[in-house]
Amino acid sequence: GKLFKMASCFHYTTFSNFLRSSITNLCLQPVRRSGVVPKRPQKLKYAKFQKNIRAVLPVKPDVLKVPVPSFAQYGIYAKEAKRITPGQLESVRIAIVRNIGKTKTGAKVILRVFPHIPVTKKGTGVRMGKGKGNVDHFISFVKAGSVLFEYDCSNAIKAKKAYKAATYKLPIPIGFVERPPVTVQ
Repeated sequence: GKLFKMASCFHYTTFSNFLRSSITNLCLQPVRRSGVVPKRPQKLKYAKFQKNIRAVLPVKPDVLKVPVPSFAQYGIYAKEAKRITPGQLESVRIAIVRNIGKTKTGAKVILRVFPHIPVTKKGTGVRMGKGKGNVDHFISFVKAGSVLFEYDCSNAIKAKKAYKAATYKLPIPIGFVERPPVTVQ
């Protein structure tokens, strides 16, 4: 297929490769300097997507593997699959920042998911037919076991407190994970 560009830095060969790699590549970008979760992607090849039902299939609890944070000491991961909105991600980010303290002490928050899937909606009172509706908002499909946020903090008590505050902001059960200490042999 043709090459196309997304967010001006990633190249994919087909649209299916884009869908497979968007969560792994695009979502590893840290939160921008302003600190606000973006509401929508900068560019998309297609303005409207088809609904992907298989993205939010449930996973059995015994099959779920606990992930390890890649960029920070502590992490928050999803225990169930669900669609997450940018407003929910932003409220979790604010709750974490308020609980871990100022960035002068080495605290940082890294967003691992990005709302890049458009959701269309027709207006109220519009009859059936006449094509697909306009893009209303963007969401991100969160799979069970995927890391949502990673953050560094001065101590583990503040990290647990930030996790507790984040549990009230998301519509899914989440888990707390800590990076294991590195042992040199």
